[in-house]
Amino acid sequence: MDMMRIGTMGAAIAILGVAVGCTTGGLSGTLPAVTNPSEAANITLYRDGTLPGWFTTIVVDLNDREIYRVGRNEAFSFAVDPGQYLLVYRIGFNECRKVVWVEPRENVRVRLSPICSV
Repeated sequence: MDMMRIGTMGAAIAILGVAVGCTTGGLSGTLPAVTNPSEAANITLYRDGTLPGWFTTIVVDLNDREIYRVGRNEAFSFAVDPGQYLLVYRIGFNECRKVVWVEPRENVRVRLSPICSV
């Protein structure tokens, strides 16, 4: 009976691990308002499928406001006014910071690495 209970518990843990590992992100806050759409820049945040942080999303803040949670192999793009932005993202115990400068109509891609190598 004990072996059956251990096997059932192991299967439940494995299923939970797969479910959590497949968790996707999404919009979790309000994006900054764009005041001049013809001059707006585009920022794309992307995360690859690396193993560190496999079981969690990356929480992204822009200028001290949470905007998005990025899952494995996800990308997210949004428009902003030209200027300087503080991008902070967290995964597990790591908190990473990057200043992003965007010019009018510029496209900027930022890789979100679980070990802060932006």
